[in-house]
Amino acid sequence: MTPGADGGGKGKPRGKGKKERPPKHVQGIGADLDSITLRGGEKLKVHIGPAIVTKPTLKRGMGNSSIEITIYDPKRRWLKKSLASEKWDAHIDGLWFRYIGTSKQSKTLTLKFEDARVARMREFTGPIRQLAHRGKPNEVTRAEFMVSLVLEVFPDIDIVCPELHDRQPIETAKDGQQAQDDADADRSKGIGDVRGLTVKGVAATEEQKKIGERAIRAAESLDAPAVVIVAMMAGLIVESGLGDFTRNYMEMTEETQAASKYDAFVIEEAVTGFLKGYVSGQEGAIEYARKHPDAKPYEITQGAQISGAGESSGGAANYGPWVDEAREWLDAYGGGGGSDVGTTTIITKAREWKVGDKETYWRAIDRYADEVNWRAFFLGDRFFYISEPDLISSKVRLAIECDEDGQFSPEWIEDVDFDFNENKPISSATIKAFVRKWGVPPGAVATLAGLGPASIGFGSAPVQPDKKGHLRGISDNRKAATGEGRGRYLVSSIEVDLAKKKESRLAEISIRRPTPPRPEPANETETVSSGGSFNVGSSGMGVLEGTPEDIVNEVIDYAHDHGFPNVTRESVRAANAEHGPTVDGNTSDHQGPPDVRWAADISNGRTTPEETALAWAIAKAFDAPWHGSGLITWEREGYRFQLIYKTLEGGDHYDHVHFGCAVA
Repeated sequence: MTPGADGGGKGKPRGKGKKERPPKHVQGIGADLDSITLRGGEKLKVHIGPAIVTKPTLKRGMGNSSIEITIYDPKRRWLKKSLASEKWDAHIDGLWFRYIGTSKQSKTLTLKFEDARVARMREFTGPIRQLAHRGKPNEVTRAEFMVSLVLEVFPDIDIVCPELHDRQPIETAKDGQQAQDDADADRSKGIGDVRGLTVKGVAATEEQKKIGERAIRAAESLDAPAVVIVAMMAGLIVESGLGDFTRNYMEMTEETQAASKYDAFVIEEAVTGFLKGYVSGQEGAIEYARKHPDAKPYEITQGAQISGAGESSGGAANYGPWVDEAREWLDAYGGGGGSDVGTTTIITKAREWKVGDKETYWRAIDRYADEVNWRAFFLGDRFFYISEPDLISSKVRLAIECDEDGQFSPEWIEDVDFDFNENKPISSATIKAFVRKWGVPPGAVATLAGLGPASIGFGSAPVQPDKKGHLRGISDNRKAATGEGRGRYLVSSIEVDLAKKKESRLAEISIRRPTPPRPEPANETETVSSGGSFNVGSSGMGVLEGTPEDIVNEVIDYAHDHGFPNVTRESVRAANAEHGPTVDGNTSDHQGPPDVRWAADISNGRTTPEETALAWAIAKAFDAPWHGSGLITWEREGYRFQLIYKTLEGGDHYDHVHFGCAVA
C-alpha cells in the first residue's frame, strides 16, 4: 500500500532520502465517482452496475477518513456480487481506502470505506505488554509505545509527534527549504496567512513573511532564546528590510551569487552568522546574550552587528525603534499569542502499556490517545500523534474575512455558519467553500475575521473582560501579534458530494476551537475529569486564605507535583532573597515582605509543555482572564495577582512562569 499525499512524499523515514514537496490541494475533494478505482485498475462504478448512485460522499477528517456511496438498488444486484462480502482496496486521487461493508435500508444500500492504513492497523491484534517509562532500560512512554505499533505495520512512514522529535539545525538554504516543507506537512509553527505584520511601519509582503518565517525557524533550530530572536528580527528589519534592500534574498545559489553584481546572501546563512558570529572569533548574538543576561534586544543586535550607526547609542537609535515590530513577528510565528486551551506533557508513571487479547492495534492507539485527549491520525505520508494546542500553534493556512457588506475574502468562500448565545462562547463553525480553491487539510489552522463573536481571537483581550474573564465586546483591531479580532480554529473535517460538478462543487468544512489535553493518569484506576479540566482542587491552589506567601506556596506545591520536582518553598525563598527590583526599578513581589507580597518563578526549561500547562492551571484555579501568553494583573477578594509567561514584558518570560500575589 502506498500512502497518499497532503503531507509529503512517499513515506520515507524522516531524514532518509529526498522528499517530494507536499501537494497544494486537499486530496480527494476534487475527484468524482469515476475516479475511484480498484487495485487492478477497474472502475468501481462498473461493479456498481446499473444501480442509481444517489449520494457518494467523501469525508476527510482529523481521524479516520471515509467514503460512503449510497445507491438505489431495488434488485439488490450489489449484494449478489462477491465484492460485497470481500476485503478490497480502492484508490482516489492518491488516497487508498478499504471497503468495510454495506448497510441496507429497504431498497437503498450504502457502501462504506475507511482509510486503508487504519483498516490495516485493525488487522494486527494483541496481546502486547510493555512497561511504562520510569527512567529504566526497555521502558517506553505512551507516545513511544503508540508509535512502535504504527512502525511495526508501516516501517517507512514519517512520524509527527512533538514529544519525540529532535530539532535539527537549519544553516543553509537547502536546510531551510526542507524545514519549510516539513513544517507545512507537520503542522509546525509559522507565520502563514497572518495579517497585520509590518516592516518599518509598512504592511509586510508575502515574500517578506516567507523570509521572516524562515529566519525565525532557523534561529529556533539553533536554540536561540526569544530575546535573541527579537534582536535578530530587529536587525533584519533595519539592515535588509526583510529582503527589500537585498535582491534575491532567499534563493541565491553559489552559482547565481557568483554571476550577480549584487551582494546577495541566503537567509539561513545570515541568521547563522548573526547568532554564531559572522567571522571566526567574532561573538554571535547567542553568546552576547549569555554574557549580558539583562541586555535589551537592540543592545544584543548592536553587539552582534557592530553597527557604526548604532555605536554611540548602544543600538537604541537605529534598532530600538523597531523592537516592538520585531516582537510582533515572533508572536505571530508562535501562533498569535497562544490558544484558549491548556496543554500538558507525558508524565511517566510506573505502570504498563498493553494491547489486549484480540484487541486491534488501532483500537489500542485510539484508546490511549483518547485517555489524554490527544489526536492520533494518518494524513498523507505521515502519522500524527499530537495535542490540539500543538496543532493550533501551527502557522495559519487561510485567513477568512467578512467585510461590512457581508462579502467574504477570499471570494471563493461561500458562507460561514455558527451558533452563538450569551452563555456559551462559539467553539465551532461550518465553512462552505468551492473545492477548486480549498487547500487547507484537516489538522491545519484557519482564522475568521469580521464575524463578530466568532472572531474573538487570542492574546490581549479585545475588550475589558468581566469578573469571570469573559469577553463581552467585539474588536475591529486585528493585530498580528495578539490575534485580536481574528478567531483561530482547527479544520476538523471536510465533506464533499462526489456527484457534484467540480467547477461548482461546495465543500462543507467543519472547524472548531482546540480542546485541552487531559492530565496523564497517575495509574490505571485514577479518575480523570472530562472536558480537559485541570485537576487542581485537591492541592489547595486557588484557595484565597492567609498571607500572599501562603497563597503562592500552594502554587509551588502544585508545581512540585506536576513536572517541577526541583521547585520547593525553600528554593523559592532562597531565590527571592537574591531578587532585586523590577526592570522598571519598582519593588518586585519577589522582594516581599511575605505578608504583603510574594512571588515565584517556576521553570524546567524554555517554554516547555509543563510550563504551559502550569500557566493554564494557575489561571483556572484563580479565575484569571488568561489567553495563553503575556502579562496579566487582576484582583479578587482583597488580593492582587500577576501571571507572566511567554512574553518579554518585564524581562524574558519565555523560560519560566511568574506568579505573584500581593495584598490589594
